[in-house]
Amino acid sequence: MSGRAGRRGQDLLGDVYFFNIPFPKIGKLMKSKVPELRGQFPLSISLILRLLLLASKGDDPEDGQAKVLSVLKHSLLSFKRPKATEMLKLYFLFSLQLLVKEGYIDQEGNPMGFAGLVSHLHYHEPSNLVFVNFLVRGLFHNLCQPTHKGSKHFSQDVMEKLVLVLANLFGRIYLPAKFQDANLEFYQSKVFLDDLPKDFGAALEEYNMQVQKDFACFLLIVSKLADMKQEYQLPLSKISFTGKECEDSQLVSHLMNCKEGRTAISPFVCLSGNFDDVLLEPGTPSHVVLHTIGLNHLEAPVLWPQQFDSQGRRMPLNAYALDFYKHGSLVGLTQDNGLHEGDAYQLLKDFALTIKSISVSLRELCENEDDNVVLAFEQLSETFMEKFAEV
Repeated sequence: MSGRAGRRGQDLLGDVYFFNIPFPKIGKLMKSKVPELRGQFPLSISLILRLLLLASKGDDPEDGQAKVLSVLKHSLLSFKRPKATEMLKLYFLFSLQLLVKEGYIDQEGNPMGFAGLVSHLHYHEPSNLVFVNFLVRGLFHNLCQPTHKGSKHFSQDVMEKLVLVLANLFGRIYLPAKFQDANLEFYQSKVFLDDLPKDFGAALEEYNMQVQKDFACFLLIVSKLADMKQEYQLPLSKISFTGKECEDSQLVSHLMNCKEGRTAISPFVCLSGNFDDVLLEPGTPSHVVLHTIGLNHLEAPVLWPQQFDSQGRRMPLNAYALDFYKHGSLVGLTQDNGLHEGDAYQLLKDFALTIKSISVSLRELCENEDDNVVLAFEQLSETFMEKFAEV
């Protein structure tokens, strides 16, 4: 059966073909109710930046603007949902504000600075934003110091620390928390990735808190678009706790009192003592936010350095990228790091291409040919590619 009978937005009718399906099953499919389609949240910071690049840098500005508007206006999420359309507009404004603050666009909306690099690494959001934030802060310049003054070569220790930082950003594969407690013996790999260096970790925490604060303010604004009639209904029974029939209920009175002083928090979650400030905390469940606004705090472009399982145990990151850089063995990754050989190959390929993309972009953006960061990434890219080519 086809995924879509016709092209959305272009065809009014389409054909569906059934192949090797029993007639009773076909009849059941044709008579059954059509499932309700709900689109996922379509926007991201990187997507909006890419749209701005398309509108401003394209060969035909009018055609570029028309394509950008088509993407923004024809979201399945906003189909027959006018409030969702308003929410998307507000998210677009929030994204513009963030892009201006981070220096990716000017006041006129024209891309600038590292906008090209961020958009090129869009599939790694929010790590692409965090990487450029580190770069602008000068952390990579502090790290990438050559072996001696005037040299263009960097020590193995510098290269390994650089891979450690990049692995924390672009190689985030989690391992089960129980692996840390088990007495496992590893032969070639370290397996568990170390945390970011202290200066990088402090910068990441500052970035996360600032973005989370801005996004929490955005949620407080967009919460005005919530359908409060649905918010006060139980999800399964659809029993409503508003109206005259509930005025004498102690539970309803308690619910109403708990909602005082809360804006973006669900009235039922308020019973647990949650305030709007929980939106600033990592690990806050998505159901805490009003569900009818169509998004939650998880849409914020933040990168939390730690992740925990359902039992509250920290899940370590797989150190496959750093381990491979040290020993260059694909077999070691399958034996120690628990990766399938094919998966390990693709992960290493993606990681190598990411380093290559950063290296090429920095070389194009930097006017100083002898910049230490550019030289360090070129050395790392060349070394990693050589190791990967031998696999």
